Amino acid sequence: MGKVFLIASGKGGVGKTTVCSNVAAALAEKHKVLVLDADLDLSNLDIAFGLRNRHVYDLQDLYYRNATFEDAAVSVPGHPNLTALFAPLYREVSVELLLRFLKSLIEEKKREYDYIFVDCPAGRGKTLEVLSDPRYRYLIVTTPDRTAISDGERTADYLFSRGCERVRLVVNRVRPSLIKKNHAPDIDDIIDTTAIRLIGLIPEDVSVIRAGNTDTLAYDLPKSRSRTAFGNIALRLTGVYRDLDKFN
Repeated sequence: MGKVFLIASGKGGVGKTTVCSNVAAALAEKHKVLVLDADLDLSNLDIAFGLRNRHVYDLQDLYYRNATFEDAAVSVPGHPNLTALFAPLYREVSVELLLRFLKSLIEEKKREYDYIFVDCPAGRGKTLEVLSDPRYRYLIVTTPDRTAISDGERTADYLFSRGCERVRLVVNRVRPSLIKKNHAPDIDDIIDTTAIRLIGLIPEDVSVIRAGNTDTLAYDLPKSRSRTAFGNIALRLTGVYRDLDKFN
């Protein structure tokens, strides 16, 4: 049975979808990976994969039975083991009905894929209420910013209250120079505040911006500073030990 990871955050704009798409791409080098977009009102996973306007069907089409999973699921270019299913651009079905349909799809497809990543919207709303499950695993994405850290802590607390114990922390856009000058919280303080076990640090990287505007992934850019960090997170998810990333 495949492992299911919900990628969440307390606050929007912390790079959750970037983390989701790039770590999934790294995992797909050796594993069969499915990525599902659960952000039903502000979906942009297709943009992250460079596939906006290049797919015909989406989750809502599956719900209406206007398409099969094979019709709607898209193979991500350059990653033959990576498949994505996107949220509708214009939602007609209620959020709760689509989420419950998505939950059933997760249960069905975890028999076929090694890993399923679910890109959730920010916050503790209906998505986590419907999709959270003690059997699943969770990555909380934050940045070294007090509001993002606080919101990440509250999101983790919500998951813990629902019996979801396998929660890990990803700190994105780390800038050591700001931490050294006490202009940003240090990593130990972030871990202490959120009470979540750290699984990865990702450096501030202009390649992520460039990739996002050129229909590619930062992981696919050999000179990207974040490539190694994404790869190390993927390895840790499979149980492989990697030292914590260090940035200058």
